[in-house]
Amino acid sequence: MKITLIVHQFLPEFSTGTEVLTYQTAKEFQRRGHNVEVITGFPAEISDAQEKPFTAYEYDGLPVHCYNYNVHVISPNTNFVDFSNNNLSFKIYFREYVNNTKPDIVHIFHPMRTTVSTIEVCNEYNIPVVFTPTDFWTICIKTQLRMPDNTLCLGPDPDGVNCIRHVVSASAADRLPGWAIKIFNALPDKLIASLSRMTGKDWWPDKRLSPNLSYLARRKEFIMERINRLDRVMVPARFMEKMLVQNGLNQDLTSFIPFGINAQPFENIPQKRNNERCVFGFIGTFLEHKGAHILIEAARLIPENIPFEIRLYGNPDVDPTYTQRLKNLIAGDTRIQFCGTFPNDQIGEVFSGIDALVVPSIWYENTPLVMYSAHAAKVPVIGTDLGGISEVVHHEENGLVFEKGDSYGLSLLMKKVIEDRTILSKLATRIEPPQSIPAYVDRVEEVYTEVLEKKNAR
Repeated sequence: MKITLIVHQFLPEFSTGTEVLTYQTAKEFQRRGHNVEVITGFPAEISDAQEKPFTAYEYDGLPVHCYNYNVHVISPNTNFVDFSNNNLSFKIYFREYVNNTKPDIVHIFHPMRTTVSTIEVCNEYNIPVVFTPTDFWTICIKTQLRMPDNTLCLGPDPDGVNCIRHVVSASAADRLPGWAIKIFNALPDKLIASLSRMTGKDWWPDKRLSPNLSYLARRKEFIMERINRLDRVMVPARFMEKMLVQNGLNQDLTSFIPFGINAQPFENIPQKRNNERCVFGFIGTFLEHKGAHILIEAARLIPENIPFEIRLYGNPDVDPTYTQRLKNLIAGDTRIQFCGTFPNDQIGEVFSGIDALVVPSIWYENTPLVMYSAHAAKVPVIGTDLGGISEVVHHEENGLVFEKGDSYGLSLLMKKVIEDRTILSKLATRIEPPQSIPAYVDRVEEVYTEVLEKKNAR
């Protein structure tokens, strides 16, 4: 079978959960004798995007086709319309790729950068196309369903006014004075909706805003119409399914398939930890929505005479401003340490030194793969009682949960397990191991077979 996997970014430059899942899925299909290729995007400099918009390389035996995109090259007069919606330059390339390669099935793991144009091309060529959503990009242009003030969002309202408010607040902060943004935010929703509709009219004099505003107002409708052309949506969490269906997905298209992980790194690690101090770990991206600051704030609330350790694993260069914020919060507390990044095959060794993984995200999350890794290592998770996290972590059964952004509540849980280490031991005994990558691919392959049979029958 010829299988094409599509993801917004890929190894070796990017190695967060979605990229690792795509890679491990590709390698397992390759191990089974299938012909697998990856199509990905890369946020290139303007000159690179102009000179070499499409390049190719090989990663661990996988052919990778890379789209070097830069929004200013794609659409010089806007920040998001073309590449968020229906990227025509990539669509031309992908149509040629499909015509030459003739894949049996296309599996999208993340459509950002390549966009839903891939679905249209697959429909043209009658090629089955399936989707594994790993965040909320199909609903939210910012992917996180999180407003600039960190309140959570359930998706675009009928006129997309909340999306317009979000984008204006987020993107105009560096270009407009604070008073102008305050006036905009004070405008009634109905007035903003009317302005959005008017700017799309031919007679509207200023064409700089019209594509953006009209696009935001109809983004969900446009994308969901394409998503509903898919042959299957493999949701990894019931919460993800609920949010997509609430925002227009045909529920008949869904199959519930939780993520799988590579269990090999966890096979020989010690299950009983002998740390002198209780060690809490954070493994993830140092970006605000991942909530590392919540963990540090919680740690700083615990008296300095109480011994424990926090190990922060991640790339400090992703957002230097946020990393500096974290360092300022640490304020020289030697109990909290940055530990850098590590190769994915060393994750078992990292977990062997952790008593509890803390997942303090301030957005809904999907089911982060790092939680499944913790469970594979029999390490309890202390996580935000939100979205896909609480779907896996059950309070006082296999882990502990706290309210979003509640650093004080998290500090109480941490202090409790520091003082009584048997709590974590008891939680660990009730952790169910996650499914392996081979088991995950078994279920994905069943979906492939089913949609191929239906397509051939038609």
